[in-house]
Amino acid sequence: MFKKADWIFVALAVLVVVGVSLLPSPRDQNPPVPGTPDHRALTVEQDCLHCHLAGGVRPLPARHPKRQDCFRCHRRMGGGVSGDRINGIMKGVAGQGMG
Repeated sequence: MFKKADWIFVALAVLVVVGVSLLPSPRDQNPPVPGTPDHRALTVEQDCLHCHLAGGVRPLPARHPKRQDCFRCHRRMGGGVSGDRINGIMKGVAGQGMG
């Protein structure tokens, strides 16, 4: 059977997992994607780069991480399909064969 030390280890491991899962995600602390018509029309994250690259209409600030997975940190407004959901759908479609 389990020893007392085993139960203590399991309890501590569960506490760590629960504690980490309760930490706020970057998506909770970052501003959402604006609800403007241009932003609502976005279907893939790479579309963000049309305006937000250096030299674009609204380039990202220098302190912004150089990433291209915008929807990981910025949630979409208006109850639309999330970026994670869009990415999952697109991966599923791309993974299906033609027959």
